[in-house]
Amino acid sequence: MTACAATILPDDLCRDMLAEVAAMRANSYPTPQRVAAVVLTARGNRYAGVSYHTAIMALTMHAEATALEHAAIHGEREIVAITGPNCQACKQLIWESGVNAGIDIVVIMEEGDRLIQVPISAMPPYAWPANRWATHGEQ
Repeated sequence: MTACAATILPDDLCRDMLAEVAAMRANSYPTPQRVAAVVLTARGNRYAGVSYHTAIMALTMHAEATALEHAAIHGEREIVAITGPNCQACKQLIWESGVNAGIDIVVIMEEGDRLIQVPISAMPPYAWPANRWATHGEQ
């Protein structure tokens, strides 16, 4: 992945994002307390997303996807960080967003009291398609 190196973010910013996630979980649909995510853009704005589950699982939207879509709705496509952990499908989506923007997006997680920041490039074992394109649609 040719991208800007992942940025280490201040702990207080990361903890604020994780607190926002905890508050947003109550808004997941139809069951509160499911999954929420927050993205941080290059402009410094944060956008939240929640999971939206349906009986037809193929139509279920993951929190990471809705957070990325929320940022895109506001014209922001340069994502610097996102909260995690993330399923493999969301890791793929985050990785592709980073490739398209030329940014190695940082995934922010917490294990107990320990704050963890991992570049998305270090998370998927094999991103798909590995080297087929640098921007969406390029062959």
